[in-house]
Amino acid sequence: MTLLLLALMAMRSYARLALEQEHELATARSMELVRSFFRAEIAEYRNISFTVSHVASELVFAGMRIDFLRPDGRVFASARRPTHVTDPPPPMIERTVPLDTTLAPGWTLRVRISTADLYAARSRIDRLTLISIPLAALLATMVAWFMTGRALAPVGAMAAAASRLEGDPAARLPIANPRDEFGRLGGAFNGLLERLEGAVVQQRRFLADAAHELRTPLARMLSESEARLADPPSTDDRDALTRIRDELHGTSRLVGELLHMAQSDAGAMHVDARPLFLDDVVADAIAPWEPEMQRRRLELDLTHLAEARVQGDPILLQRLIGVLLENAVRYTPDGGRVSVSVHCDGTRARLTVEDSGIGVPVSERTKVFERFGRGTEARRLEPKGSGLGLAIAASIARQHLATITVEDSPLGGARFDVSFPAA
Repeated sequence: MTLLLLALMAMRSYARLALEQEHELATARSMELVRSFFRAEIAEYRNISFTVSHVASELVFAGMRIDFLRPDGRVFASARRPTHVTDPPPPMIERTVPLDTTLAPGWTLRVRISTADLYAARSRIDRLTLISIPLAALLATMVAWFMTGRALAPVGAMAAAASRLEGDPAARLPIANPRDEFGRLGGAFNGLLERLEGAVVQQRRFLADAAHELRTPLARMLSESEARLADPPSTDDRDALTRIRDELHGTSRLVGELLHMAQSDAGAMHVDARPLFLDDVVADAIAPWEPEMQRRRLELDLTHLAEARVQGDPILLQRLIGVLLENAVRYTPDGGRVSVSVHCDGTRARLTVEDSGIGVPVSERTKVFERFGRGTEARRLEPKGSGLGLAIAASIARQHLATITVEDSPLGGARFDVSFPAA
């Protein structure tokens, strides 16, 4: 841009200089023409005064005034001007030259020429330069944008590929030329991505294998504790077995959640999608929670269960709804309210679960859908929670092309909305 401006200013200066030189050259040519005419005519008249008078009467110049000065400096004669033309308009420059040092010693030729046209031309050059500066700036910007776009095209392709890595761990950055700087950078990143992919795959495999291997012994221990509790043990033994059973239930559930997340990450989660009515799935998912709600005197509102047809896996959808119901029941005080509703507008089916509980602060509404992410108040009320429930709900929602969000509920607590494509 700076070079372009310098070039424009240089062109302006050159044009002005050329214009001034042309003006001076035209003046010099006019003066030489008068002197040549005088030399030619004096040979015939052989008298300086007669010759000057004749030359002055014969020559006609527009835009300039030509005077013939006597040796004493007084004007002897002036060249004629076109009819209706007065003296040249100001400003004017004046040039003098001897008429002829040999044939007319002491006589002087004086030319006064207007510079109005010169200044007007210079003003036009200045205006054109001023107009050209923003145009040149625009042109330079467009050229720079084009060249920068071409130069940074590999970076854009690498950035687009990098943004897809979350959905496709096997994706790699495209490399147009492995020998330039961008190519070497992309190669280094691809090497890092390969190592990271290997580590992630190994970690997921270990997590899935560990969760799978733990399920069987946990199930056996849980069955054993249930069987022992069925016999009439002593009070101390019953309390100990009850605690063991409860801990095993929690551990077994955590293992199941870890296995679900591992299978989801590995793409091994089978989704048996079929046409179904979301309101029917909600009714089935609520049934196991009704005794707990009655025990805690929670008011359950099911008045807005509209018929909504979606494409989904009924087992996974029941699990998603169960997670939302569990949160509502767990974090709503006794005697509170829980509302479950289903609405459909023809293109989207929306499931809403809201309560009068502790809610989710705005600053924590993204965190609660992350793995092991729990709100501050939820962690205080339920220290033993795993923080995987809402992460699993979000995973199931993604598998059904649905979105899940949380906001404040008119009931005073949290409101979870899950929006599905209508079938």
